[in-house]
Amino acid sequence: MVTESEYTPKLSKLLDRFIERIGEITAWINVVLVAVIILQVVLRYVFSSGLVILEELQWHLYAVGIMIGLSYCTTRDTHIRLDLMHERFSQRRKSTIEVFGTLFLLMPMVIIILWHSWPYVAQSFTQMESSDAGGTGLPYRWVVKSFLLIGFGLLGVAGISRLISAAAFLKSDPR
Repeated sequence: MVTESEYTPKLSKLLDRFIERIGEITAWINVVLVAVIILQVVLRYVFSSGLVILEELQWHLYAVGIMIGLSYCTTRDTHIRLDLMHERFSQRRKSTIEVFGTLFLLMPMVIIILWHSWPYVAQSFTQMESSDAGGTGLPYRWVVKSFLLIGFGLLGVAGISRLISAAAFLKSDPR
């Protein structure tokens, strides 16, 4: 059976490698996240003294992992879909669905989220926004908010890569 990867252009492979490398580096955040969770649990249940800063750090680490993970999963083709139907389709039909799904669902969503996130992130950055918890929370909330732009920007790049790859397959498929 002919696969889409046989027809994947170099640009698409380059974009995928870039995003996958960022995803692999970012995955190490999960190690830090687990350590922070364990520390917070021990502090709370053994010493009856949890820290707000650790709780907020958990939220921030989750957010970064999820934002980067979206693009990583897209390049690795591990995103959610109706696999029961998808596995029965020919590669040509899969690629056709990929093109239409990317053009009419993924990319409009990415554009809308980037468009509406930009002022939100910019305001947070200009105000040097920090935790609402006063001196007990994290001081740089604008950093985690910037991952809306970074994450969805990378998701847009991943979508473009998938679009290039699927379109190249459809153009080159001998049927």
